[in-house]
Amino acid sequence: MVRTVGPLSYHRSVLGHVRRVDQRAWQALLPTAGSDPGLDEALLRHTYRLDEDGHAELHAAGRQAAEALGLDVPIEYYQGEGSAAPNARLLHQPSKAVILFEGPLLERLDAGELAAICGHELAHRLLWTLEDGAYLAVDRLLDAAAGDARTPGQYLETHRRWVMASELFADRGALVACGDLSTTVRALLKTQTGLATVDPEAYLRQADELDLSTGSRGTSHPEGVARAWALKNWLADEDVEVLLTGPLDVDSPDLLDAALLRELSTDFAAHIAQTEGLRTDAVATYAAGFADPPGPLGVPGGVITRFDEPLAVRPVDGAPIPRPRSLTPATKQYLCYLLLDLATADPETGDAGLIASMGVARKAGLTPYDDLADDELGWSDKRRAELAAAAEALR
Repeated sequence: MVRTVGPLSYHRSVLGHVRRVDQRAWQALLPTAGSDPGLDEALLRHTYRLDEDGHAELHAAGRQAAEALGLDVPIEYYQGEGSAAPNARLLHQPSKAVILFEGPLLERLDAGELAAICGHELAHRLLWTLEDGAYLAVDRLLDAAAGDARTPGQYLETHRRWVMASELFADRGALVACGDLSTTVRALLKTQTGLATVDPEAYLRQADELDLSTGSRGTSHPEGVARAWALKNWLADEDVEVLLTGPLDVDSPDLLDAALLRELSTDFAAHIAQTEGLRTDAVATYAAGFADPPGPLGVPGGVITRFDEPLAVRPVDGAPIPRPRSLTPATKQYLCYLLLDLATADPETGDAGLIASMGVARKAGLTPYDDLADDELGWSDKRRAELAAAAEALR
């Protein structure tokens, strides 16, 4: 049974973050009511308009898609000139939906596939008109940021994930429009490969052979095989947003991951500062610097998270992204350095502090810690063995 299309958790979380952190920029980019007067003339000059009299099947597919998505809007269709690769895209206008086809795509699609393609493009409009255009405002903000060489990397990574999330949303619109997974994947394959005959079931089997837990490597669209996998698993009510994020990576965080890394650092520093052997004023003062804003750290409750296991994500500003996250080697190394900094923040803790930190590393599953501490502190083999044996005794 086909499900209802709604914004992804990633969309909602980014929207919540932008509303709070970049409210002035977001307000400035809220959609206006006016249309682009130059677009109509450009289309008339450089495309072929696909009127209903000559292309009744296309218009029927568009009406089917619009009805399935709950859209009541005039739709115009155009075919671009030249020999471009097969493609379709929405040219967003407030008063109407304009779908531009490129290359030999239309001649390769049956009625169901046409509905899927129209549903994909109209789903973009659906997203951009939700909440009075709030998602379109974020889209414009991130697009503008991506085009500025001064933009911080966190915004660039957010833009990459945002546009991929929008494509997954639009793929769901395609599925809702035609009502069949195989038809949707067939339309996707014909668009991406240019082939007239494809096997969607074989492509879904191909998708199952991939480990997609590391996330998509796409820049604007997830890989086609990942999109097929996402549709299949969405129908099965499985989490698919791992495609957008992958493991938590300190080297390439988006805006949400940056906030999560700050929380993780604060929690881990608080735990270290309350560990027997490291519970001194100097360590507590150093640990307090990881809080945002800096200040006294409370005693963390419960058992320390094992960082070699999936990390539960807490809500960040907007809707929560309730999925586990594993950590990249770079993030584990960062946590090891944090631990070592605290372990050596107070010289008076001596060996007891180092042993306590090695015990924390073992409980947290931070296996690189001993090697990192050895490299930084220059232990002899004998000293390392003695400290490691004492740490093992704490387990």
